[in-house]
Amino acid sequence: MSLAPFFGRVYGAVGAHMAISKETLTTVLEGIKPGVQLVADYDRSEYHIAELTVNMAARLYPTISIQSGDHATEKLRKLASSINPAIEFAESSTDELTICIGVPGAARCIYPSSIGWTARVSGSSSRSRHGNSYSAGAAAALACAELFRRVFLQTVATRDTVVSLLDYSDSSAEFIQSSETNLGRVMFAGVGAVGNAAVWALSRDRETKGELLLVDSEKIELSNLQRYVLAGIAEVGKSKVAVASRLLREAGFSVEVMNSTLEDVPAETAAHIPTLVVSVDNIRARRVAQALLPRLVINGWTGDRALGASWHRLDGRSACLACLYHPTKVGASATEQAAKVLGLTAERAALLWVTRQPLLEDDLNAAAGALATDVAILRPWLGKTLGELYTDVVCGAVPIHFSGLGKIETVPLVHQSVLAGVQMAAELIKRSNATLAERSQAEALVSWDDVLREPPRIWTKPRAREPGCICSDTDYLERYSAKWSSQDSPVV
Repeated sequence: MSLAPFFGRVYGAVGAHMAISKETLTTVLEGIKPGVQLVADYDRSEYHIAELTVNMAARLYPTISIQSGDHATEKLRKLASSINPAIEFAESSTDELTICIGVPGAARCIYPSSIGWTARVSGSSSRSRHGNSYSAGAAAALACAELFRRVFLQTVATRDTVVSLLDYSDSSAEFIQSSETNLGRVMFAGVGAVGNAAVWALSRDRETKGELLLVDSEKIELSNLQRYVLAGIAEVGKSKVAVASRLLREAGFSVEVMNSTLEDVPAETAAHIPTLVVSVDNIRARRVAQALLPRLVINGWTGDRALGASWHRLDGRSACLACLYHPTKVGASATEQAAKVLGLTAERAALLWVTRQPLLEDDLNAAAGALATDVAILRPWLGKTLGELYTDVVCGAVPIHFSGLGKIETVPLVHQSVLAGVQMAAELIKRSNATLAERSQAEALVSWDDVLREPPRIWTKPRAREPGCICSDTDYLERYSAKWSSQDSPVV
């Protein structure tokens, strides 16, 4: 068995969620061979489920079994190898760890399917019918979540999961989008893990067009491969917007890119874009997004064990995006958080952070003690800045043992990020199409609060406006009204 070259980041996600050691994780992965089976006469949505399932599985499991018709098997194995060149392919898998797409099999297998906008994961085989890329993506993510719980928690779902991404009911009624959706001009702020999944879904949607501006200042790093579904080994070192834009252009979208942060987008550019899709990794940028006076904001996010998406219009009733991130108390500063996690005094952390002085041996010794790890593990950060070490610890790039640590934000799991991105993309489509908007849920927020448990029965959550938020500011509302009053009424 050969672990992926980004295994340190894999451990950063799984180890923090499960509080297990790297040795234990390695042993678990050595002992299992998950499987993906795709029916030979698959339809388009069934292939999308299989494709995304293999994409996610290859980022976690070093050995998998892939079975389908000869052509599909070859394509799916090639996809897996592009992510982890050392991956091994088993001839078969146990029923409990096999995801079957359209294939009759044992009652213990995992069966994902999609019907219209509805994603389903059940204990019995079913074929997909007229599924779109959003329901297919959700079905794949939910199936991988069930596989993860079977592998690491030794649990099996007690009920089928059926969820319509159109209105988040548990109805499996078939609804097919009958007309093309034009998104107009849309800015994507952030093309990280959540944004990757949204682009994956959009690039496989034949009924949607639009003018997209992708904004992200970063390049793809090896550690990103743990959950970036658009990236394989060949994409490491390329800009995130370049990788995403290629797929979207191939799908027929008009695409512009900016290697920039949202804060650095010129005001005259942002002023003429009515829709913002936000999946940045910090709260400040999300509040900036709302301050740009967009007509529609779509938000996708992951938390400790949570994920979700939301949509926002200034209608005077529901929460704006800034309401979701409105500060209710004074929080710890970045230097205070770094000091706590890395065992430094507040004074020492503030000095290192502000002056960007290099870390010394004594700093690493303190950090090793706080992180319960050998100082040799931190040696590569000698001479680097405190900000670099803290960021790498939080993001899981530092190969430490998470068991019992309890101080560091959890790195999201791949299926966690994927489902959030697919939900975000679905909300963009629904809120840009009048027919779909009429059939969609009224609530602004949908979420799954703990991905280590079975999916929720109720996904939607009402969210009231936050007192003191920008959406209650008279000057802001006047500027918003002046900006959009001459435009056609938006989809609601």
